[in-house]
Amino acid sequence: MNAEQYETTQSQLLTLAGLVKLMPLQDFIAAADHAETIGPFVDPTLFIQAGKKLAAIKYLARALKHFQDAVIKFPEEVS
Repeated sequence: MNAEQYETTQSQLLTLAGLVKLMPLQDFIAAADHAETIGPFVDPTLFIQAGKKLAAIKYLARALKHFQDAVIKFPEEVS
C-alpha cells in the first residue's frame, strides 16, 4: 500500500464512521427481528421470497452496529 492509498483509505474510513454513527441501527435490527417474527403469519409467500435478503441485511446491520459502537467508544480518535 502506498501513501496515497493509505490516505484515501483513512479518509474513507472516517467518512464511513461519520455516516454509520448517525444510523438508527438498533431500531432497524429490532424492526427486522419483528418482521421475521410476524412475516410468516402476515404474508407467508412474501416472507419466503424476501427472507434470505432480510437475513443478509440484518447480518450487515449487526456488523455495522459493532462498528458503530467502536466509533461511539472512541469519538476523538475517529473524528
